[in-house]
Amino acid sequence: MLGGNSDCHGQNYTSGARPKAATAGVVALAGLLIAGCGSSTGPSPTQTPVDQAQLQRLYKNAANAYNTAEVPLAQAEYGYCVAASPPGNLMKCETALSQDRQATIAYDNSLRGMVLPAGAKADVAKLLSDDAQLETLLQQASTAPSLAAVTALTPQIFNLITTTNADANRLRVDLGLPVATPLPTATATPAA
Repeated sequence: MLGGNSDCHGQNYTSGARPKAATAGVVALAGLLIAGCGSSTGPSPTQTPVDQAQLQRLYKNAANAYNTAEVPLAQAEYGYCVAASPPGNLMKCETALSQDRQATIAYDNSLRGMVLPAGAKADVAKLLSDDAQLETLLQQASTAPSLAAVTALTPQIFNLITTTNADANRLRVDLGLPVATPLPTATATPAA
């Protein structure tokens, strides 16, 4: 029902489409991908540019890790975050939304670690900015007092998902990759 980015990116969220269902458990990996920050007394090492094929591989790895995490999250969000859904469950919904946020953060951290060509820097900056807004809404939804409160945030979340989908596709083109193809799913469309 709710959730992170589109390609992160390979799905079209404008219709509420999400990846096909898969087993849960992969999502815990997303939180582990976030590295801790440390301090250094010396200068920061400079990153070495990589060739386009290697950069494409790095991006695809980041996108695939995100998509793998999103598959079971989308199923959990749809099953638990819809108040009209028989198994609607606020605690499980909040857990799924929180893990969705962590998967988005992990994807963004992967992007930050890449040495991108100058032509891609504006597009990745926009994607990261829009993802930050999405992460804030996912955080709000993951601590909502009721499923009705989650539902109230849904239109804003879907608007940002549409935006981040377009951002990710622009970045894919910058990197010489094709625009992401939506994956078929069995999730409902968002409420208007």
